[in-house]
Amino acid sequence: MSKSDRPVLAWVAIGLLGVLVVTNGVFLALLYSGGPLFGLVGYAVLLAVVWRERRRDYRAAVVGGVLGLAVHAAEVIFVGWTAYPALMALNLVMPAVLALVAWFATHRG
Repeated sequence: MSKSDRPVLAWVAIGLLGVLVVTNGVFLALLYSGGPLFGLVGYAVLLAVVWRERRRDYRAAVVGGVLGLAVHAAEVIFVGWTAYPALMALNLVMPAVLALVAWFATHRG
């Protein structure tokens, strides 16, 4: 399957991963801490994996979305809300949407 044969939902998942990479990059620039660095690297690796995927199997993005949501939810619970509520909201919502979109891209194509 060529990249142009991807289902629309796969392109949405790729876009969400791109936005998560940028969001964590901005967080890294603002906070200078390890959390956003791990998020940036993790989402960038996941983006590369999903981009190279030739089959309609985006389970890696599903797992990445669930893990990202869990990490960011734990961050809010244990560390608290940041001074950048819009970025934190993006980091909470986008992984959940990513997991759903990637699941539908895999199972509904």
